[in-house]
Amino acid sequence: MIALIGGAVFMAGFMADEVTGQSLTDPHGAFSEDTRYCLLCHAMHQAPGEKLQRLMPESAICFTCHNGTGSNYNTQAQMDLDPAQNAMHPIMVGLSQNQGEYNYTPNTTAGIAPPGPYACSQCHNPHGETGFVSHLKANYLVNEYVTYTSSPDPYAACWSCHSASIIVNDKTFFTKHREHIVGEQSSCTACHYSPHGVAHTELVKFNPSFVTKSSSNQGPVFVDRGVNKGSCTLTCHGVDHNNWNY
Repeated sequence: MIALIGGAVFMAGFMADEVTGQSLTDPHGAFSEDTRYCLLCHAMHQAPGEKLQRLMPESAICFTCHNGTGSNYNTQAQMDLDPAQNAMHPIMVGLSQNQGEYNYTPNTTAGIAPPGPYACSQCHNPHGETGFVSHLKANYLVNEYVTYTSSPDPYAACWSCHSASIIVNDKTFFTKHREHIVGEQSSCTACHYSPHGVAHTELVKFNPSFVTKSSSNQGPVFVDRGVNKGSCTLTCHGVDHNNWNY
């Protein structure tokens, strides 16, 4: 009974500290100096992961909130896709469909990215405000229209893995990146709205804020037509696409 009461007192103290130590706008930082909130992700003794991470792989910690229970961003659902039929960034996870073995192949990378797999911290900084959207380590603009410049680069977060010179200069299998990024000022998020994982092999998912149905009242939809081939039916930036192939 004493142990139970003691445990209850500790938990009450922890919960009270959560209220006073946690930022009310951001659960990733702005804590008080004496907070115990760090223990949600870290363990001081016998931590299984690097940097005293209490769970491994690193994504398992992220999924304690980003699984639809503690955050509006359910990245676990996006990543728990069958890699044989879908696409995802090569993040190290341990989920039912994806056990962390999925890597890009020479075909899927098209020479634009190293194979991975990575941890979530490859792109994100989980400790406090970084100054960039979604705690990304570098700039990533998600506006409908973005003027592309090399300095400051609006997609620096993407170029931490991908090659700007290869993609922007149309040296991949998709030869209209430059037309979209530079010419039409379309942001990456217009076509790659959910970069964690999508139900298409080319990581294509259209941003519903910018992309609407075509004049035929169909879409927006991307149809994968095999290796390095596809078609789009949609309206984007005032341009109507009806089964446009590439």
